Amino acid sequence: MRPAPDRILGGGVRLVAAFEHSGPARALVHHLKYRGLTAYADLVALVLSPSLPALPIVPVPRVWTRQLRYGLDPAVVLAERLGRLKGVPVIKSLVAPIHTRRRAGGDHSRPIAPFRISRMPGTGFMLVDDVVTTGRTLEAAIGLLGPEKVALAVSANAAPPVSSLLGPGPDHV
Repeated sequence: MRPAPDRILGGGVRLVAAFEHSGPARALVHHLKYRGLTAYADLVALVLSPSLPALPIVPVPRVWTRQLRYGLDPAVVLAERLGRLKGVPVIKSLVAPIHTRRRAGGDHSRPIAPFRISRMPGTGFMLVDDVVTTGRTLEAAIGLLGPEKVALAVSANAAPPVSSLLGPGPDHV
């Protein structure tokens, strides 16, 4: 498994991920999402915890129909593992829609399902998601909560460096 480099998301929020979304890490996050293999969340939390600040954690929720179908929300599982290791609260501020067409492993050009805010967390928290490929889901959550409030985004896996997460380079105006 290859460590993932830090990235910068929209609003200047830094993304920290445990592993690149390839090879065994990709298979393990798939098992977490679709088979409930929560031991992978434990591994990711152990890898990331020493380098993360002790801040409240806000998970990016999975749509309700997939939570019911697969029996868990992988971002919440990861957030709870990190929260336990860091001794910080997990604040379920974002509410996912009931259903939307699947984006994972599919057409990433589909629009992001809109989140709602159940309660606004204070300033300075970590957003946690299970996988970041294009970064659009995290950016939607950051835009809703306010980039000035999000101290850090954390993920189990992130796409390799060729991802659109890198944003515009110096050649872009």
